[in-house]
Amino acid sequence: MPIAGRSRRSPRVVIPVAAAGLGLLGLSLGVAVLAALLVARTPTGGCPTPANAPTPTAITLGPPGAGRRVGASEYGGPADASSGTVGASGASLPQHPDSYAELGGTTFATATAMGGLAYMTPLRVTWGRHSAIGYKRDFGLGGGPVAGLPRVIDLWWQLAGALQIPYERGEWSGAVTVARPPAAGAGNVLGQAATPVPVPAPTGPAAACRTPVPPGLALISGPRARLLAGGDAAAPDAAPAAVRGMIAAGNEIAGRPYLYGGGHGQALNQLAPAYDCSSSVAHVLYGGGLLSVSADPTSGALESFGQPGPGRWVTLYASAAHVFMYVAGLRWDTWNAAGAQDGSGGIGWHPLIRSAAGFVARHPVGL
Repeated sequence: MPIAGRSRRSPRVVIPVAAAGLGLLGLSLGVAVLAALLVARTPTGGCPTPANAPTPTAITLGPPGAGRRVGASEYGGPADASSGTVGASGASLPQHPDSYAELGGTTFATATAMGGLAYMTPLRVTWGRHSAIGYKRDFGLGGGPVAGLPRVIDLWWQLAGALQIPYERGEWSGAVTVARPPAAGAGNVLGQAATPVPVPAPTGPAAACRTPVPPGLALISGPRARLLAGGDAAAPDAAPAAVRGMIAAGNEIAGRPYLYGGGHGQALNQLAPAYDCSSSVAHVLYGGGLLSVSADPTSGALESFGQPGPGRWVTLYASAAHVFMYVAGLRWDTWNAAGAQDGSGGIGWHPLIRSAAGFVARHPVGL
């Protein structure tokens, strides 16, 4: 049953399993059941929103140093097992105690209570006399106002603890001040600067729902991506923002040479001179906001990525020896495995279907 005043990112639903919120996209049964219960609806204005989702009043963050007083809640910890310990991108939150979730939606792109912040956006959060830098690694639906203010942010319980906020069985809620830290300077000195990952909001049939296309990305009509003459790919106009971001990220490194071990051991927001299969796939997934900036998966590790089976927009085929993927129907691979007409032998987009024998099919949640 709902608990009065409980600070959860999504409404409680009475079901036979633990009522987990959608803020964490782990593989728990509770999340799977709730995901099935959230059926999209279209309110006046034509933009789809999830059923039962509260409609937070979005706030606009000012320039660096300009703080805003907002409603906040905490999640996770030993008394809040239903929240899990894995962020929506797959990041281990206990290993990243400086994490927060922007509220308002069911994806990184639709969580817009603070304007739709990019994954890994840093914010300075202040409670009383205590202040700390947090990074967006999660998202969630949110809830009603807190202290008369829009509830726009969830603080991972360890971040809340760093602010000296009392741990109240994961049920604390209150007012905090959030502000953008300076882009450079003190943050770099303190080791707290980060480069956000641009993740535009998903597109919909209404123009009001659309967001800018990643710079340089060509769009085409129809459901499939298309290989262009120069080796880049054009994205379907109807593709979700994560898919657009993935295609744009692939275009950044298409044509770079293959090197076994290349691209590993560095942050995913940095471009490497060469890549191998798993590091190139990781770069593409990162472009869609599907991996954390510090992720460095092997092809074998990607055998357990996301959910099993093919996806609607994205499918990975992974084994201990190799990984390739399809994004909006166009294959991302490190060689022309389907024959002479399958494009260049280097890293990039390939127009033909190759055999998937011996590979495990996986897809990102929701794609």
